[in-house]
Formats: sequence, structure tokens, C-alpha cells
Amino acid sequence: MSTIKKEFCSQICDHYQIDQSSNKFEVIKVVQENDNNNRNIFVVHTLVHPPHAETVTKELMTNDTRSYCLVQKLESTLKHAVRLITLGHFGMEVMNPKWNRIYGHVLGEPGSTFWSGTIDRGGKPYFCPKGWKRYSLKVADNEAEFDRLWGTWHIVYHGTKGEFVGAIIQSGLKVSTSGCYLKRPSVYVSPSIEYCAHPRYSRIWQKPGSGKYHQLVFQCRINPRVVSNENVHPETLLRDKTVLIDPNFTNKELEWVIPSANREDEYIADDIVCYGLMVRSSDEHPDKLSSSHWWSVSHCWP
Repeated sequence: MSTIKKEFCSQICDHYQIDQSSNKFEVIKVVQENDNNNRNIFVVHTLVHPPHAETVTKELMTNDTRSYCLVQKLESTLKHAVRLITLGHFGMEVMNPKWNRIYGHVLGEPGSTFWSGTIDRGGKPYFCPKGWKRYSLKVADNEAEFDRLWGTWHIVYHGTKGEFVGAIIQSGLKVSTSGCYLKRPSVYVSPSIEYCAHPRYSRIWQKPGSGKYHQLVFQCRINPRVVSNENVHPETLLRDKTVLIDPNFTNKELEWVIPSANREDEYIADDIVCYGLMVRSSDEHPDKLSSSHWWSVSHCWP
């Protein structure tokens, strides 16, 4: 395992032109696990220090060609298949466990939070995200500060992939320059967690050896000032437009397209605050869940 650690570090430093003696790139630990076929896999945890962190982050998020070249180098040197390079190592200092929540499907489920109907958040409805667990992020020092800053903002969601979590926590939601309804760089959010859970937005994965399926969605607060009738749009995923995606919302209000304040901005952090990691875990594939009934008549699935 020490050989893997040494060679991995050498290849990464060479690829990103990092001086190994500077300790700007560290291999924190190497963990050996077994996959579903009982084959050995190694999970390498690393830490990249400034000024190289920004370069590594941007490449892994935007440059598929260079990332592919890195994977080829690693496989050639390590003599192991490289399945995935994920972005986003973060520690407990960014988490706020006090506000973690397990959201039940009905009232009375042990250890869960549940409500029927709506809760008002800035004049918009907030429904119980049934079947999800929230891992709270520390964005304020206490409840009073959170309520003062964002208590009257709307609640929305943003589907994502696991490798982007760390970058989103650090920098905010990255704007997109392509897609429906775009007139300028914007971020897509939705008041419906079920809409954001579609595999088009939220990648499905299985942890080796567990058999469970998982998905990630960010829970966010959005400044009402940036939400208007002009940037609330219909869904764009259904082939059969007669199907209702989420009983809590009409299909005409599921995509909120929020433009960046300045065209040169890469992220929106001031008007959209990500404060919770929503995780859905299930023994069966998510497309078998009752709330995912509409996936079968959507684009991009299966």
C-alpha cells in the first residue's frame, strides 16, 4: 500500500506540476475495501493546498480530456483500474450536526421529522422532503444568525454529483452556460426535491459492499429578490406532458433559472446559500420508488 501511495502522489504532482518537496499535495490515507464482487479496491484520500487547489478543482470540474489523461497515467503506473477521481474532501468543521434531520413518510416514525401540508418560507411553500436525510452545513454560528440572514428566503433544491460537493460547499453553485431558458450564465434550482432527484441532475451510486443506492441533492435558501415570474419555468424532462411530477407543484413551476449578477461570475454564492446535503438511500433502485414514477416517461432515462 505504501508503494501505491508513493506512486499516486508522484503522478499527481507531475500532472499538475506541483513540487513534491513543497508538501502542497498530501496523501492523507489509503483505505483498502472490497467491491460487490469481493475484489480489492483502494480509496485514496488527498489534500491539495493553495495555490494549486484552484487549478485542480477547475480541471476536474471542466476539463474531461486532461482528467482522462491523468487516469490513463495512473492506471499505467499503478497497474490498477482507476474508477473515479472525486472532488470534495471536507471535514466536520463545515458540518452542523445539530440540524441534521431524518424526514419520515408519515407522522410517528421513530427518530424522524414529518409534517403534512406546507410551511411558509418567504411567501413560498415548503413541503416535507419525505424519505430524505439532511446533513446540515455550518453557514451561520447559531440559529438566530441564520434566521436573521436567510430566515425569509425561499427553500429550493439543486441536484448534483458526489464529486462536486466539496467545490459547491467552498464556492457556491456554479453557473451553467448551456441549457433551456438560458439567456446568460445561470444556476438551475427547483422548489421540488423530487424533480432535482431525477438522474439527469442527481447521480445514482452504490457504495461498494453495501448494496444500497444513494443520491445527493443540495437544500438551499434563495433570495426572493432574484426570483420573478420571468425566471420560473416549466419542467423540461417529460416526454409525456400529461404526467404530474410532484403532487405539491404544477409542472409549470419546476425550473427556476437564476442568472448571475455579473456575466463574468462563475458561481452564485450571495443570493443562493447551500445549507443542507440531502441524501436519499434505498435498498431498491430509486426508479422503483413511488415518487419516481414519472422517470419512465422522461427524457434521459433509462
